[in-house]
Amino acid sequence: MLKWYIIVPFSLLMLFIYMFVQAAIYKTRFYNLNYGIGLRILHLTDIHINLLLISSARLKRTISKSDPDYILISGDLVEKPESLKRFVKWFKDLDIKVPVFAVYGNHEHRCFRQDPAFKNRFANAMKKLNIQLLVNETVFIKGKNAGSSVDAKEIALIGIDDIKTGEPFNSNIFSGLRKKCDAIIAFSHNPDVSLEIPENSVDLLLTGHFHGGQIWMPFKLEYLLFRKDKLSRMGHIKGFATIRNNLVYISRGLGTVLVPFRFLSIPEVTVIDI
Repeated sequence: MLKWYIIVPFSLLMLFIYMFVQAAIYKTRFYNLNYGIGLRILHLTDIHINLLLISSARLKRTISKSDPDYILISGDLVEKPESLKRFVKWFKDLDIKVPVFAVYGNHEHRCFRQDPAFKNRFANAMKKLNIQLLVNETVFIKGKNAGSSVDAKEIALIGIDDIKTGEPFNSNIFSGLRKKCDAIIAFSHNPDVSLEIPENSVDLLLTGHFHGGQIWMPFKLEYLLFRKDKLSRMGHIKGFATIRNNLVYISRGLGTVLVPFRFLSIPEVTVIDI
């Protein structure tokens, strides 16, 4: 009969291996909102390059196969200033051919506080990678509308800085957009930003930050014990939610923090047809 001092360490080892493997794989989630805009967005978030186990080669194939029109990244690309070079190499390996937009996450802002000069280095690196950073800014993009350039729909794309650590955004950024555009898409890092966006202001808000509960705990204990984010305490930790009559998506993200483990919360790449 096996002794407990053999069973317990072996069980823990198997658990750690399982969590390590879960952090190294991901699921591509496809959604069709049926808005008739003719636009495909691929959403990435919470890359956390320091502990990232996701293969750039596999992600490159996923991006190519998904054939998105635009890629949006909802922050937390790096954990510390020294990891920027690693992110640059990883991103170059993806060999992306479509426009990419990004916003800052709380970890970028933490780096900026630790090293104020890093903000310029980060912005310059993004520019060289052809990643357009949006800090409470709006750009206008076109949908394909089933391939018709004449009737192409116009979309307002709004990048909102991190609601907790970034520059405060003014809700006036949404003013008048309904009259100008066929759709309004926003993206930000922390889902709590949805509580600050006026009602009926966006058709889709893409977020991350929660990791879907990186290490799953019963009764959502992670959020009750360790997080102060309002939406997570309301029970919204992943997937779609309707907040203030705005459709919100909370991605599980790609990476990990503190430890390179995930448990019952597989990383994700999100592809949404609009």
